[in-house]
Amino acid sequence: MNDILKPELIWIESRCYRVNDPIVDVSFHQEHDLYENDMPYQDLQENDDDTDFEVQMIDSDRYCTTFHVSKHYLGNIIGKKGAIKMRIQRDTKTDIKIPRMGENKDVVIYGPTIPSVKAARRKINMIVISARMRQRSTHFISLPMNSEEIVKNFDKFKEMVLQDCQGRGLHESIFIRASKLHITVGVMCLMDNEERLLASKYLAEVKEHIMPMIQSHLPLKLRLKGLSYMNDDPKEIHVLYGSVQEDDAPKGVLQDMIDAIAQFFFKKGLMAYEFGRDNVKIHVTLLNSKYRGKTIENDSPTKQQRESFDGSEILEKFNDYDFGVMEINNIHLSQRKSLAPDGFYQPTCVISL
Repeated sequence: MNDILKPELIWIESRCYRVNDPIVDVSFHQEHDLYENDMPYQDLQENDDDTDFEVQMIDSDRYCTTFHVSKHYLGNIIGKKGAIKMRIQRDTKTDIKIPRMGENKDVVIYGPTIPSVKAARRKINMIVISARMRQRSTHFISLPMNSEEIVKNFDKFKEMVLQDCQGRGLHESIFIRASKLHITVGVMCLMDNEERLLASKYLAEVKEHIMPMIQSHLPLKLRLKGLSYMNDDPKEIHVLYGSVQEDDAPKGVLQDMIDAIAQFFFKKGLMAYEFGRDNVKIHVTLLNSKYRGKTIENDSPTKQQRESFDGSEILEKFNDYDFGVMEINNIHLSQRKSLAPDGFYQPTCVISL
């Protein structure tokens, strides 16, 4: 169980909320109370402008807001026998219209005041975000680290490791493809085209937040050098990764930029922070045991128990290996398990720096 002094947090329209128990699953048949720390809608003022969505006046005593919710989350909003929907309506004195199965319509909330409509929408957003964070990720924000120099040196590294290192579990299949080398900023679950368009819009917006902090250091050059691993025993490694550092910029510029991107998407409710970390762990995965058994034709690993590998000899011989430099010109919203013709992940959106 997570440390009760550091509970999981989510952001809804510039407000921060504590999730009661992140271990508890949110399902179609289970009501999950995420409103414990929510401000009662009666306490919100008519001029409350902490939200970025529009509430329209229908007549003198009726307001509404319309918004998209992926069909995958409608069951979470309705609840068993409509219990969750009825509870939200009762608590906020609103009327919520949810599209029926097969209808391509938006969710509409009607209420007697602007605060009541905002409160209902905020509660629905909390349910959707909580359900989203329990889905497998479909997309991730990435910085490609596959320059010609790095790819060449990675292929050379792979050849030398397979030739010179005899550690248990080492196999060609656990090496990532050189064309897919990247830094992961964060992962997210985008269930339909509307959500993908929204994430793309946010990626364009985040550029305004990160440009001031890196403007004087462009073009931003990063060096991939050195090895590390994600557990305490070098003989039982699942992920071996390369370290990244600024090549011609002050130390910390990259970390600040990546943290700013992650924080932006975290506050938008699309990305979760890794529990227990204040910063994104910057790394480039080189070997991963979950890829064991994959083939060139099929990039998905075969279903079998995950087996670690002994990387102690790799670390001894190649600990300071220099893979080279990459000039970072773009930030990608990448699709998992889908490759573009150049061998990198298929982009949903790309912004230039």
